Amino acid sequence: MESNYLNPSLTDLETVKLIKEKIESNTPFALTRFGDGEIYILNRNASEHFLKKNLNEWGYNYPSQINEFYDDANTILKRSIVLSDVIGLMNPNCVIAKHINYKSSVWSLKKEDIVSFGGDISKLKICNHMISRSEIMGSLQGFKNIIQGKSFHIISRNTNEMKNRKLEDLFNVKITYTHHPNNINFNNREDFISGFKDIKEDIVIMGVGLQKDYGIILRDNYGKIALDMGATMDAWSGIISRPWFNNGNLQDYLILKNN
Repeated sequence: MESNYLNPSLTDLETVKLIKEKIESNTPFALTRFGDGEIYILNRNASEHFLKKNLNEWGYNYPSQINEFYDDANTILKRSIVLSDVIGLMNPNCVIAKHINYKSSVWSLKKEDIVSFGGDISKLKICNHMISRSEIMGSLQGFKNIIQGKSFHIISRNTNEMKNRKLEDLFNVKITYTHHPNNINFNNREDFISGFKDIKEDIVIMGVGLQKDYGIILRDNYGKIALDMGATMDAWSGIISRPWFNNGNLQDYLILKNN
């Protein structure tokens, strides 16, 4: 474990306890997670395959707009790291890390990076990137325990799939949705973000790729408790976007079932 790289300072239990406290007191809050894709972008060392895929998805031309993509994405990522209440980075000791041959250069950031972004290391709170896929947060019973009977709002590309799976019946609370269109990118999102004013629920969870500052906006402009759930939103939709979600694998509990 390299000392110049950041590692989680909060355990999963401490993170969940903090989230529950924010929900109980209805205190605006933003938890934002950063995986290997975000780290590649921040380090500007993504593979050709990654760049072709992401430039196409985010409305840029490959290869002429690689630097423009990096610049635009990094503006949002750096802001989100500095301004979030808690950020998520992979815990090198978690189960998944041991299965993927964890490397700090792929899954973490250097302390001096945070300073260069304008952040304060002494105030940085870091949880495990995988917290949203842990049983105590991502499973049906885990998330029920966190929300404590309160309704919540979901921002996702998979809203139709989640509605079809009747998540309201599973969680036994009211759930409202905002569908995130695939064509929303860094340069055409103002109208979409303006729609956040219509969200009534205090808790907002999301899985929206690189739009990592949505949580900051929801917290600061609308007083929300915003939780970046990432690929857990796929699992709740019945989409096996990670091999760990398959039946019998390490995170199959994320596929919600009405027991």
